[in-house]
Amino acid sequence: MALLTKDFLAKLESLEIVSRRIRRGRFRGERRSARRGASVEFADHRPYGRGDDLRFLDWPLYARLGMLMTKLFHDEEDLAVHLVLDRSASMDFGEPSKLLHAKRIVAALGYVALLGANRVSFWSPGAGSSGDCDLRDLRSTRNAERLLQAIESLPADSRHETGAPGAGSTLLGEPLRRWIGTRRPRGVVVIASDFLHRDGAWEHLRPLVRGGLEVHAVRVQDRDEIEPQVEGDLRILDSEDGSGADVTVTPALLDLYERARLEYDRRLEEFCRSRQVSLAATVTDEPFEKLVLEVLRIRGLVA
Repeated sequence: MALLTKDFLAKLESLEIVSRRIRRGRFRGERRSARRGASVEFADHRPYGRGDDLRFLDWPLYARLGMLMTKLFHDEEDLAVHLVLDRSASMDFGEPSKLLHAKRIVAALGYVALLGANRVSFWSPGAGSSGDCDLRDLRSTRNAERLLQAIESLPADSRHETGAPGAGSTLLGEPLRRWIGTRRPRGVVVIASDFLHRDGAWEHLRPLVRGGLEVHAVRVQDRDEIEPQVEGDLRILDSEDGSGADVTVTPALLDLYERARLEYDRRLEEFCRSRQVSLAATVTDEPFEKLVLEVLRIRGLVA
């Protein structure tokens, strides 16, 4: 199944990735910077100062007014956009799965970034035979097919792959610390995950907020996680570490679950708000197109 339809790809052509911060890229791109540089579009004047490049003196202005003024120009810069996809075992839940929903979102944002001639990198940590997927410095829509195929082909991790509980599970914390430490990325990072972790997903986001990145978190959940439709005697399993528990689901237990869920959500939202991380939430029974075209506009990631 193709992640993105041709009709939706056409809708994406009107969007661009927006950064709250201004950074210098390694190449000259299509993004206008508020910095002043030396590209071809004139911006303003300032009085000549010792050490200014004489090539940028405005001699016609000097001939008219007798003032030495240096011409300033708009500088065009590219933006580094890093896409991170969580495909730990918990993402392989629901119909459609949270992973498929997240893949579509990441693919759409990657396509938008490539349309804007940004530098796009895609990284998804994996365990077992699948391993990490790491694409770096993709530029222009010529690389769109390569990016979309890589995203579409990735499987969810399985804790059963190596036979040991939790051995195939890929939690985000340690891989993110490793990624930050070895890559030292700059620019914008978008991470798509369910952010469901026993020790709190905010702990996994800490390496990103310490790395000087502009972080956008897209949280993907299944409706059954928000409003569980279960009752009676059940054995529940943790898809990440394989641990289990026997429970009897009663209205009182569901009420406890709801309160715990809301408290978890509150802590995640508070962490993101206090560290200027944009957090957008989506549910798999909602069209992912709405998130990309509407919600992320509100969150300031696309325009």
